[in-house]
Amino acid sequence: MRYIAFFEVPPENLEEYIASWQDRISQSKDIKFIIPPSTMPEPVQGITSCVVFELGKAIIPPKIVIEKYLAPFIKAGIKVTLQYLFEDEKLGKELKKYRRGHRKALKEWKQSTYSKLANIGTTSNLSILPLIDWHTSRENLRKELGVSYLILTDENTILFDLGLNPMREDPSPLLQNMKQLGIELNSIDTIVISHNHGDHIGGGKWLEKKTFSLTDTQLDLSHVTVYTPVPMKYPGIEPIHTKDPTVIGPGVTTIGNISNAMFFLGSGVEYEQALAVNVEDKGIVLIVGCGHQTLSKLLDRTEMLFDEPIYGIIGGLHYPVEGGPIEITGMSPYRYFGTGKVPWEYITREELQANIDLLKQRQPKIVALSPHDSSPLSFEMFRESFGSAYRNLRVGEEIRV
Repeated sequence: MRYIAFFEVPPENLEEYIASWQDRISQSKDIKFIIPPSTMPEPVQGITSCVVFELGKAIIPPKIVIEKYLAPFIKAGIKVTLQYLFEDEKLGKELKKYRRGHRKALKEWKQSTYSKLANIGTTSNLSILPLIDWHTSRENLRKELGVSYLILTDENTILFDLGLNPMREDPSPLLQNMKQLGIELNSIDTIVISHNHGDHIGGGKWLEKKTFSLTDTQLDLSHVTVYTPVPMKYPGIEPIHTKDPTVIGPGVTTIGNISNAMFFLGSGVEYEQALAVNVEDKGIVLIVGCGHQTLSKLLDRTEMLFDEPIYGIIGGLHYPVEGGPIEITGMSPYRYFGTGKVPWEYITREELQANIDLLKQRQPKIVALSPHDSSPLSFEMFRESFGSAYRNLRVGEEIRV
């Protein structure tokens, strides 16, 4: 019999909970882990972590084995919800929702055809400065498992995504890094949200409200034009919903939504957009938040919209192959969630290599993989495959095209 246990840990107690996790790992031979105890990439309905396990052939009654295993969690003040895997009604609904989302995403992809984008212009200069990510270029900059990039073109200053702010700080790590790097909020004329996940909209507290924030309180953004992949709101402004490809400045456009099924995240289907920048005499540079769309669809959509070659790709592609950006007792939660698969199926090394080969066919001149949602193995394979074209993506380290 397989079980799944969901744990609810308050955000302010999460670091202590992770630090003491080893004390709650069962050494009993009566329990076999299918998915080891895992923190979620972001909280879902208050759930911050889970474990999937099955019981062996024990002499002790199953009820006693399970109660003994879960007791340290409960003693630590954690709310535990236990369910039968594959037999529980709620989990069955989640699987049904995921499969429905998968069918919907496939149908939407087949129906999404666009004409070439003509006369969008070019930019002779392009700079991408990571403001939030998991690696930093120096000690006085904050890191977190979120994304925010400052993008400079000839005519626009664009903030792409807003990080995670997991401890609900004010000022947030994003604002702290902006101050360290000498970036003023009033210099930003455009904000683009890649997708409505907590690590891209400024925190999970804004998720269900379908809004976003640069810090724990919503600042005045009346001087900024905001583009979102799903309808979102913000005090004092009306964000522009960019379902389809939308030109937002000379040489800069969104490539439109691409959907993908997500297990146990939201409605079962996730909508994400990326930016495409047409750099004069070079080609298209893609800037991606998480890559939930999948690399193949990102490349296909870009080549549908442009005659220019793909010059580079920068950002998150979600390759937690055999690990992830963080590990707890040798395990990474990113391996199980947000991959577009059910948690007991993983992105394999072979799949990663196939994706690398797909990108190599375009002969990109710049490739930079975000560390916020990929594993060390993935970086190693990317560096080996792309050589001098590969760039580190670190907070405070500018990438110039």
